[in-house]
Amino acid sequence: MAALVCAFLVAGQNTWALEISFRSFSGSAAIGPPADEYAAKLMSISRIALVEAEQVKFSKYVPTPPIPGEFKNIVAAVGAGGPLGGGAGFDAAYVSGSDLNSTWGFIYNSGVPFGPNFDEFIGFLYGKSIDDGKESGLDLLQRILDKEGRNVVAVPIVGSSQQGSGYFMLPVGNAGSTSGIGLAGLCQQNWTFRYLPPAQFVIDCACDNLVKGGVIQKKNIKFVTAIAGGGSLVKAVKDGHIQAFEFATPLDDVSQLFGLPEGNPGTVGTRYVHFPGWHQQFLITYMIINKTVWNRLSPAQQTLIMSVGRDNVLSSYGENLRQQGAKLKHILTANDNDGIADNDLVLVQWPQSDLVLLKDATIQFLNARASDTTLNEQDRKDYNTILASLRIYVSSNNGYWKVREVPTALRFQGWYDPDGNKSWDQDLK
Repeated sequence: MAALVCAFLVAGQNTWALEISFRSFSGSAAIGPPADEYAAKLMSISRIALVEAEQVKFSKYVPTPPIPGEFKNIVAAVGAGGPLGGGAGFDAAYVSGSDLNSTWGFIYNSGVPFGPNFDEFIGFLYGKSIDDGKESGLDLLQRILDKEGRNVVAVPIVGSSQQGSGYFMLPVGNAGSTSGIGLAGLCQQNWTFRYLPPAQFVIDCACDNLVKGGVIQKKNIKFVTAIAGGGSLVKAVKDGHIQAFEFATPLDDVSQLFGLPEGNPGTVGTRYVHFPGWHQQFLITYMIINKTVWNRLSPAQQTLIMSVGRDNVLSSYGENLRQQGAKLKHILTANDNDGIADNDLVLVQWPQSDLVLLKDATIQFLNARASDTTLNEQDRKDYNTILASLRIYVSSNNGYWKVREVPTALRFQGWYDPDGNKSWDQDLK
């Protein structure tokens, strides 16, 4: 498909068929194809619900163009518009929630470490969760974007499930007969991490706390800047550039880290697969649309774009989640038949005591960010507004969240069929 495509078929006042090209940021299995599925679903429903002259379609730029040098980020490029919006940027882009703003975007991307899970955050995002039912979290997001003159409309379109928390060269918790090094041991390793903020900041803060408390003498770990599309993490480990990196979902990782000519995480030494994903309980990604283009759409077109997006957040989350167990088993057994025990991938649980330290560091990070003068002042004010709204929402519901769940150790255990056979393989290996 040509990189720049637009078609206007005028059919009466203020209505037309429209094709909007969007720039995509990821082809990973859990978030790339679902964006294409959103576009296909929207076109299909548009054909059913709208007359031909009003149908609206999103199509992806192929190949993905770079952000024009005159724009500092993707939001600015979309705010300027592309061919339809009369600018030198893009008319739409599929983005990570973190792209919305470098100070507060992570809250809309994956929440906060140790924060709400997917269904809890959906209540914040779509429910009338703010100011005594006056607006939703999505309304708040759009209000802030409008106030700041970003000239974009943000539409959530893809949901993905909880991540793991990293591939490391040594286990933090115990791994069979191999003793875990704990958070204190991790902080003292001469490792370079590839870890995305805010998780990077939380680990860094937790290690600093151990130094201040006299638990360790020195923090030795360091971090590299994570660049989207920045190359193979497995090759980076093999070449000695990094020794630890963030786990995505098993579905993503099978598509990105296995079957590579340079090997896989186990063959290059990062064979300890850590859970839980304390840093990211979910992922929500967005289509952002130039406001000029958006305003050219009819109310029916706008409604379809938003409602199909909401539908696809849920359906993509469900489709991603249903595959994660099989993909995690694939990861843990990937090297079992190579005859090299040191290549085998091993599942490791973070010790509870270390999770408490990371939770405490998360609170420090969140509070310190509110007054961090290295950040833009208006962005900090918006961060405070968003975080305070999320905290009020969590506070009002936490009593229910704490009692609603059956203890994990009891869920689905001993589910035998009427003949006494196991209903499924309960072991990952």
